[in-house]
Parts: sequence; structure tokens; C-alpha cells
Amino acid sequence: MRVRKAFPVLVLPLALVSAAPAFAAETTVVVTGTASRPGGGSTATCPPHSHLTGGGYTFAPAGPGDTVLVNAPVPGDPGTWSARADHGVVTAYALCETED
Repeated sequence: MRVRKAFPVLVLPLALVSAAPAFAAETTVVVTGTASRPGGGSTATCPPHSHLTGGGYTFAPAGPGDTVLVNAPVPGDPGTWSARADHGVVTAYALCETED
């Protein structure tokens, strides 16, 4: 007759096995600025309790060679994205994250 050696069994509390991750979920919100007048600028500002993660713009050029002069965060306002056109109409967009 052969005797088998018994190995200890590791038992973990159920709370450790099914614990939820310890981080907050993030939600991305896209904020649309007001369309500019021809040759003007547009800004999009993140809502309270959120932070800017990026931005962009849409552009309707007034004619050949028309360009976007600014497409960047506003230096004095870290929650706002700005876009400015040479002659056309531009609309700024801000990508904002909120923690749930």
C-alpha cells in the first residue's frame, strides 16, 4: 500500500478573492464651443470637477489658403481649449475627464 503525503490547503477569505479594483472610473465628456465669427476664435471649457485631457476643432475655411492659427489649451486656464481661424469659421472642442 502506498501512502500519499498531504499538502496544506490555502484558504483565502472570500473578500480577498472577489475584491473590486481600488480605482475610480473615469468618464470622458466632449464639450463643444460656440462657432466663431469669420476670422474669430472659439473656446470650449470643461465642466466643474473635471480636467482637460485634449481638444481639437472643426474648420470651415473662407477660401484657399485659409488656416487655423491657434489650436491649443488656453495658457491661463488649464480647463479650456481654444481655436482661432485666419478668416474662416472655427469651433473648438475640449475633451474632459471626470472621476465617478
